[in-house]
Amino acid sequence: MSNFLRWLINLFGFNLWQRPPPVGDSVRPAERGALVDHLHSTYGIKLIESDPKGNARPLSVAELLTLRQTLDLLGETWSAPFREKPIHFWIDRNPGGGHYGNQWLRIGEPHDDLSVLYRIFIHEGTHASNEYRGWLYENNWCFKNGLDWRKEGDVWTHPRQQGKPLQSGDWETLPVDSRDVSTAPGEDLAEMVRYYVHSVREERAYLWPLDLSKPPTYLWETSPTRFVFVRDVFLRLPSDSTLYKRLSPALERRAAANLGL
Repeated sequence: MSNFLRWLINLFGFNLWQRPPPVGDSVRPAERGALVDHLHSTYGIKLIESDPKGNARPLSVAELLTLRQTLDLLGETWSAPFREKPIHFWIDRNPGGGHYGNQWLRIGEPHDDLSVLYRIFIHEGTHASNEYRGWLYENNWCFKNGLDWRKEGDVWTHPRQQGKPLQSGDWETLPVDSRDVSTAPGEDLAEMVRYYVHSVREERAYLWPLDLSKPPTYLWETSPTRFVFVRDVFLRLPSDSTLYKRLSPALERRAAANLGL
């Protein structure tokens, strides 16, 4: 971390564990510009802060720091492919979720809630990382035991897929929006990464459903293959990462056998 970035974080007391107060443009333009350049050169995030229609807006320093810390948290493997072909990232003055496609990542106006930026960026950025890496999950992993996707013609199917009758059985699944896996592998992967990050950081407010009497990682006890896939394959976290957590030895062995690790 550069001295400049460390100075900014110390100055604003910024920490993703709690929402920081909004930060205006009190930082000198040259210093703000250095942070923008850092996001581009280090992580491959090219900010679009204006457009002819007036929809894109400049990011606050707090938002820039949120992006930097989130990228740092997700690690080198997650963002490495963006450096050769940067993502065009913009915040839309209009509200409404987020979207990624064709090297463009949009997030609707988060107002002063930096957690919106943080949470949506993890989800949509995972779509981008998966695409840049040649659809890693779909092409090489999602059909393995414990992940259980199948492709019938052009249609992806899963025994616990949203929108279809949920097949009974000892399936490894992860709750998403009140049901189990999403409607397609890409959405499944994005939610897996989001759940992984929020559970190991004990960001309980971002997880639903969640039994508050249990630790957040209890969600992974029924889906260890997903947990280990995110940790060891998709994020490829080093053991000293703040996101690195282990399950019980039995679950670790089961997941490793399913993934062929």
